Amino acid sequence: MLVIIHGWSDEYGSFKPLARRLAQAAPAGLGAQVAEIHLGDYISLDDQVRYDDLVEAMQKAWHDRELPSAPRSVDAVVHSTGGLVIRDWLTRFYQPETAPIHRLLMLAPANFGSPLAHTGHSMIGRAVKGWKGTRLFETGVQILKGLELASPYSWQLAERDLFGDRHFYGPGRILCTVLTGNTGYRGISAVANRPGTDGTVRVSSANLIAARMNLDFSLTPEQPPEVSWRHVDASGLAFAIADEEDHSTIAAKDRGPRKAATWDLILGALSVDDGDFPAWKERLDQHSAAVTETAERRRGNHSQSYQNTVVRVRDNHGAGIRDYLLEFYVNEDKTVRDKRLTQRIQEQVIVNVHAHSDDKAYRSLLINCTELHSLLSEERDRLNISITAYPDLAKGKVGYRTYTDQDIGSLSLSPAQVREIFQPHRTLLIELCLRRYQQDEVFRFKSA
Repeated sequence: MLVIIHGWSDEYGSFKPLARRLAQAAPAGLGAQVAEIHLGDYISLDDQVRYDDLVEAMQKAWHDRELPSAPRSVDAVVHSTGGLVIRDWLTRFYQPETAPIHRLLMLAPANFGSPLAHTGHSMIGRAVKGWKGTRLFETGVQILKGLELASPYSWQLAERDLFGDRHFYGPGRILCTVLTGNTGYRGISAVANRPGTDGTVRVSSANLIAARMNLDFSLTPEQPPEVSWRHVDASGLAFAIADEEDHSTIAAKDRGPRKAATWDLILGALSVDDGDFPAWKERLDQHSAAVTETAERRRGNHSQSYQNTVVRVRDNHGAGIRDYLLEFYVNEDKTVRDKRLTQRIQEQVIVNVHAHSDDKAYRSLLINCTELHSLLSEERDRLNISITAYPDLAKGKVGYRTYTDQDIGSLSLSPAQVREIFQPHRTLLIELCLRRYQQDEVFRFKSA
């Protein structure tokens, strides 16, 4: 059995062409898993609907329709926001060993957000969707906030299924393949295009093979932060870039897919088995490398490779810090060369910074990895990252000691470390912790 789940502002009807093509492909190798296809349909444009409403309603609809609930009994295809919905549903109602999903194919999923989500009322609504419906004044505000770049929702979801103790993806569990395009929309809808996207979702924010980095500045003043790493268990995660596909064509809409190779990847994702998955991952890695090389030769808007870098800043009490500035500079930023490189990093490497509309402690930085790696050409070069936060202890009764020569140190990275930390086509979650200080006069005891 196969289940297909659509994305934001869409409906089940637009996935009938994909369902028909998959059904026709069954005799060619997909077999029994597409003998019965169910198209999920949910409300995404109601401003009152939240993700927890969607996943609870999905669980009820699943049982009402008597869909299989045995472990690994169903394959699923999800598009865009559908990726968040199914991940939320899986982690709320199932354990890795009880999940009913066997193969999970994500087409252009917004796993770590979309750069258009916070412009949903105008940009997506008019340019991309065309307002073909009647819901002009409702766009699903709660859903779009979860879709926004650097959303607390996507961070917390990643903690549940990617960085937690439960491993949902792997042989014997869910075999997940993510496919995303690298080409923006054509025609009037091109107004929505952004660097490194398929028109709606970033290549880097679609990929589930992510990493997490903790920088703790709160322990030792005047010293570099303590650094810890955690990588996702990628044994059940495969990722590929589908060349010349946009957010719609990759899902067999708008006469897509444009390339036969994309359809081959779709069929492969829905037929791969446990024993074949390591080779499948390697095949997709090679495919993406070839696509990236081809895109570089074209030197178009999408020829660069980006990392979606999501930063969350908190203090040692766990409270979010919403007013801060991250600074990137080369070496000591004192020589003419260092200043020139630092300027190029600000102008060409940090392509976009977005603070989440509800919680500005969360920010997304789109990093041009191609440009960054080419700038640090000498092994002696160091990329330094510092933070300044408000309130500043030096100017008030309470606050943070942030970067100066006398306060906390910066994170200093060699070119090799830069290549390890800033990798294209993925998301890196960085949590920074600062110590909050109080001046002596905030509380004191006096003799009677």
